[in-house]
Amino acid sequence: MNHVVEELGTVLSYRAEQLQLQAQQGSIDMEDMVANSSQQSNGGGDDAGGDDTSQQSRRKRPRIIKGKQKGGRANMGPITTTKGAGGSGELALCLSSRRNMCIHERVMEESDREAVDTACRSMTASWVVEAVQQNPNSNLETCSFFDSFQEAGEATIIPSGVYDLEELKKWGQARGWCPYYLTRQAINHANVLVFNYQYMLDPKVAKMVSKELEAESIVVFDEAHNIDSVCIEALSVKINERGLEQARRSLGRLSSEISKIKASDNQRLNQEYQNLVNGLIDQGLLAAPANDNTAGSRALSSDILNESVPGDIRRAENFIQFMKKVVEHLKNRLTTITSDGGVRSETPLAFLHRMTNRTTLDIKPLRFAYSRLNSLLRSLQVSNMDDFNSLGDVADFSTLLATYSEGVAKFAVIMEPNGSSIPGISDPCIQLSCLDSSLAIAPVFKRFSSVIITSGSK
Repeated sequence: MNHVVEELGTVLSYRAEQLQLQAQQGSIDMEDMVANSSQQSNGGGDDAGGDDTSQQSRRKRPRIIKGKQKGGRANMGPITTTKGAGGSGELALCLSSRRNMCIHERVMEESDREAVDTACRSMTASWVVEAVQQNPNSNLETCSFFDSFQEAGEATIIPSGVYDLEELKKWGQARGWCPYYLTRQAINHANVLVFNYQYMLDPKVAKMVSKELEAESIVVFDEAHNIDSVCIEALSVKINERGLEQARRSLGRLSSEISKIKASDNQRLNQEYQNLVNGLIDQGLLAAPANDNTAGSRALSSDILNESVPGDIRRAENFIQFMKKVVEHLKNRLTTITSDGGVRSETPLAFLHRMTNRTTLDIKPLRFAYSRLNSLLRSLQVSNMDDFNSLGDVADFSTLLATYSEGVAKFAVIMEPNGSSIPGISDPCIQLSCLDSSLAIAPVFKRFSSVIITSGSK
């Protein structure tokens, strides 16, 4: 990714130099015209020496094309010239995950992406920041870079230039601002953005990152020879016995947390219930702050009905019982896979029909399982979202299953007795596999007027 941005820096630097040379040449041409006009008015057009001088003054200056110095970096970071990057003030940014952009020393010590995300959220969540502001002597810790970024407000502007990940971290470090949130804010003002195309294709990420890009934006998928695989993977969910056991424990934790809040701060749950009744959350009228964003569902927004969450899962305790039935049913299906043996496949409609008959669950609430879970996690002020990944997969599985069960089968439910890649280890799994890669990329073509897909593979 940084390599792409460095090449972009070289291109914009070259463009700025050429524009400057054109301006200089235009100035020379204007001087020639003035000199010729003056010479003709003075009657000196037949003078040989004057003619040589005139031709010499009209000689064009040689164009000097400068590139990246051997062994060095392209022109990166802010451009201090009057016209900025590219000669006209372009801003080019590179966006990546917290793990690649964080500059907080303690968070950077974490070993993997999930741990970095958890540590970041534990210090930047809105309720954590608010609690520290109300009680500075509390044991809660906030991120000084994020705090400074928020305090700076509108002053957090990135000047014209080309910024890869390293330059963004340097810029943030010098000013005490968080590079991750700074870049997410600057997305709306940038001329060029470079990021992995999962940020555009995966609905769970695209709803947070690229939702505010203008329709006139030009989207380029470079090296897209495996883009169909990325699209299919973005809309597929795999569930195994270990994940279901983790989901069961997560539901127990949520149930205990709900009981505590009902005893101490029941107003919070009542407020969430009223928002669900009024449909405010589902209509996007109660958007969470950027630092509280949880991952979106894999289901595409256009494929989910614009209506309120069904009444039978609005109450937090009712939703927990609902999800417990879903988890229990999936565990029972895994048991049949182990005993029967062999890989089997069902349509989403057939799988859903068995589920509703054996559990008495309604189909409609399943469609809202993921959005309802996210709403509950925000209301309970959960920062460590990774502890609930398995439960999120179950909710996502339910949402996709119920959303795409009708019409031509675009998904298949594959039940495999041995889903492990390790020989000799039995790991039965249920996978909701997307069969149509166009599902993920179709919203991109519908939203943006210019989409370019390139690939150098033969």
